[in-house]
Amino acid sequence: MAKHGPDQGWRDFVMNSLHAATSFEPAPSNPQPFSAGVHLQPQFDVIERLPPVVAERLRALRQRCDDLHAIIPPGEDVRQEGMRKIDAANALTRLTAHPQDDGRGLPESDPLVAAAKKHLDKMTAGFERMKQLQEVRAAAWQSASQAKAACETWLRSGVPGNCKLEAVEVEPPKLLKGETVIDAIERLRRRGRELKADLHRIASAPFPSAHSKAQMRAQVEALAMEGAPSVSRLVELDGPVDFQTQSVRSEVYNAQPGAVAFAEVPEAVALVAWLHKDALIAALDREIASEADDKAALSHEARQKAEAEVQGDLLAVERDESWLVWSAQGAGLPVEHRGDCSPLAILQVRLVTTPRDSALPETSPGLSWPMRR
Repeated sequence: MAKHGPDQGWRDFVMNSLHAATSFEPAPSNPQPFSAGVHLQPQFDVIERLPPVVAERLRALRQRCDDLHAIIPPGEDVRQEGMRKIDAANALTRLTAHPQDDGRGLPESDPLVAAAKKHLDKMTAGFERMKQLQEVRAAAWQSASQAKAACETWLRSGVPGNCKLEAVEVEPPKLLKGETVIDAIERLRRRGRELKADLHRIASAPFPSAHSKAQMRAQVEALAMEGAPSVSRLVELDGPVDFQTQSVRSEVYNAQPGAVAFAEVPEAVALVAWLHKDALIAALDREIASEADDKAALSHEARQKAEAEVQGDLLAVERDESWLVWSAQGAGLPVEHRGDCSPLAILQVRLVTTPRDSALPETSPGLSWPMRR
């Protein structure tokens, strides 16, 4: 029976952990659809309907993803480097371990120990270098894949039916003094984050107190009208006063799952609004005044105008950023498009609204009737 050294169990444990940690295998960039023997229609490729210049950019995105995927070190190569590192560590342990642990008990000053340490350092550096290379290249591939997927998804479902794509000629962005292309890209990305923060600020801005009070008065007036009781039956038939009710839905917990119950209950809030409308409006006016911040408030019109201006600035910044990224990639620099960048900017296109056809389509060939006006 072969005798296992004291480090065999530890080596097996580390190898299993290493296998799990380095088993990253990027998914194929173009996975094959599942057919199961069923004839499927060929999937429509959005590139077929793009202008030539735009189609070439989408092809470049796809090729970029394929190239980055191809240079990622396979997980098996990383595991092999890890095995070499473990073997070197075990060899050093066998030299320095006590004889009772199946070691040779050599001192640190022994030439064999020094050589084993040097070999371990070399194997460790090789493993770390391979692992880091895999992480960096996988991150670049994932970033490029996200940008490509965002563009293709937008082309399939984000383009309105009454719009067509038109290529845009972007003027080359000017670099600042002493600024590299990579520095310019980072500067534009910082500016883009600032503009997105402005959009968040606009969306979070409160509404003016005058607008809120007008909306509140309209709501109270509607409630007062809804809650007005009817005395018709009392006057005409000596019946009761009819108070407004509302239908309430509730769940029944002591019955089978999904059981619900409905009941008609008095509309108390509407009745209060009818009975004390002026007092309710005055009280809500005071509440709105205490909550309002008119200095930071934006009306619907101001909000839409501000959002449109910031969105236009953001698109212009992202167009410049994408232009520089294309330029940097052409020069062989390691930079990728952002996955959250606008596809309009990455593909350098704009949407053009097309007029709708005024003629009605024929229901059958040769069978159509003009509309009479």
